[in-house]
Amino acid sequence: MTIKKPSRSSEKQSKQVDIERVINAGSPPPITEEVDDTPKEVRFQMAIPEQLCNLIDDARKLTKTSRRAWLLTAAQEKLQREGRL
Repeated sequence: MTIKKPSRSSEKQSKQVDIERVINAGSPPPITEEVDDTPKEVRFQMAIPEQLCNLIDDARKLTKTSRRAWLLTAAQEKLQREGRL
């Protein structure tokens, strides 16, 4: 009587099935049709006179905000006064 070892092809198939199951178990790919509603920022450099910078720094110290935040707020307030916002 002859004893045969189980074929390796069945082992390979079961391993391949396990591998496919793991690969396909991940989260689905991201949907690329989503609309990004966040406003885009435009970056630029700006030079201002030293005296004006000192006045801005003195004014913003009261609110403890950054120059950027203070200038954005000031620009928004001016545009609202002019009725453009």
